[in-house]
Amino acid sequence: MPGGEQSLEGKVCIITGAGNGIGRAVAEAFARRGARVVVNDVDRAAAEEVVLGLGSDATADDHAIGTVAAADGLLAGALDLFGRVDVLVNNAGVLRDRMLHNMSEGEFDEVIRVHLKGTWACGRAVVRHWRPLAKAEGPGAPNRKIINVTSASGLIGAVGQSNYAAAKMGVVGLTKSWAKELGPLSINVNAIAPAALTGMTEPLMSDPQAAAKRLDRFPLGRYGSPDEIAPAFVYLASDDSDYVTGQTLCVDGGLVI
Repeated sequence: MPGGEQSLEGKVCIITGAGNGIGRAVAEAFARRGARVVVNDVDRAAAEEVVLGLGSDATADDHAIGTVAAADGLLAGALDLFGRVDVLVNNAGVLRDRMLHNMSEGEFDEVIRVHLKGTWACGRAVVRHWRPLAKAEGPGAPNRKIINVTSASGLIGAVGQSNYAAAKMGVVGLTKSWAKELGPLSINVNAIAPAALTGMTEPLMSDPQAAAKRLDRFPLGRYGSPDEIAPAFVYLASDDSDYVTGQTLCVDGGLVI
């Protein structure tokens, strides 16, 4: 179950958008369980700060997620340093909230590029590396894991987030399609829909009246912390989830029921 002491000993894990918030909490949780971690964030200083706290089995990467070239560079750096990759967490994201009639083409394109194309490009990169390995290993191939990050907006939509909701709904589609494509290669693909207070979500709580209305949507009455979200990632990255694929796990205090 999520929250247990699943071991990630020896696994090499790439986490995008890991300089702060949920990504950082996931990197720290993975490292505590023995993983070697590639901390990716466009903010190099933030990524390096996380790495300092993780020790020698971690490295910082500052590729800007959203292109094939960036994804290929991220993977190449991980392989150069660690020689293998076992887990990919597609967590990088941005918000450019705007009502439809006010949303610019640039605001739409940027969110789609980072969340949807970035997830696709990073998944493509690791699978192009994993496919020949899995085929050579045959039926006994070890399970490798892709964990994508979606959101409540990607499951039920949200006012002022048509760009974000479209991207996150697309991530669910990628997750289900990849699970079907890659299952025969022992590659598990799942998604997590979290709800936590982070640098991206804290501005939503600045207006007390709007914040109270937002919190009324949660049966548990609050946002979670990144540390409460991270154990779900540990579970899906560990061998305990080898028979789980194509699923979206909501870790959201009951927001989506």
